[in-house]
Amino acid sequence: MAQTYNDAVPASTRDALEDLTAIRNNFAALKSCFSGATAPPNPVAGMWWYDTTANMLKIRNEANDAWLNVYDFANGRAPLALLATNCSRTVVAGTGVSVSGSLASSNVTVGLSSGGVDATQLANGAVTAAKLAGYTAGNILLIGIDTEETSLSLSPYKVREIQLDKGGTLRIKFEIKNPPDGGTSYGRIYRNGTAVGTLRTVSSYTWNTFTQDISGWSPGDTVQLYVYGSKVSDYYSVAYRNFRIGTSNTWPVLGGSLTTI
Repeated sequence: MAQTYNDAVPASTRDALEDLTAIRNNFAALKSCFSGATAPPNPVAGMWWYDTTANMLKIRNEANDAWLNVYDFANGRAPLALLATNCSRTVVAGTGVSVSGSLASSNVTVGLSSGGVDATQLANGAVTAAKLAGYTAGNILLIGIDTEETSLSLSPYKVREIQLDKGGTLRIKFEIKNPPDGGTSYGRIYRNGTAVGTLRTVSSYTWNTFTQDISGWSPGDTVQLYVYGSKVSDYYSVAYRNFRIGTSNTWPVLGGSLTTI
């Protein structure tokens, strides 16, 4: 630990040994970033200090009136206040970025606070907390695979799979029907290969629609439809179509309206 620093070396009033000792102390202070439990004396702008009490690397600000935290060694990261500041960015109108409407003559700042993300941290109306939040169940179509197909399987078999970009609760819909001459057909929603939906049963040659709200989804999860039948009749055991996922989350639609499930 060294914080002794002498600006007046060499000096004509001292002998060579005294100057060498001062130079050694100066190098030791620089080498250790002026490590110490208290701030080093006579600071200057741009000076480093490793605060051993807080386990924090600091730098003297340009006005030379405060120490700024740079790296928190106790937690192995930049300080939260510094992270929040650096996550804020300003888009300046007229610098290659198109800003229209009432924002055309002003700057738009979009940033994060150390307390989290919510509407107060999202200054630009094009980005909202709802768009960053997880899905909530609703009738607005997020994605769907409507193609009508059939399966010969007599045990649960995956026929549809959609991977999620974020989690939350989803409203999931599908349709199944039985072959024309008997047996029973089944359909069920799975998550990553594990059943999470209610087992649906059909014993008629008409389309039956099933809808269920299922929670607990995470980003990267796969929403899957498994189907099967009790017998193969008329070249299939079950027919399926209109596998759809719905949410209540909204987003801008150009030249049209939102589609429902």
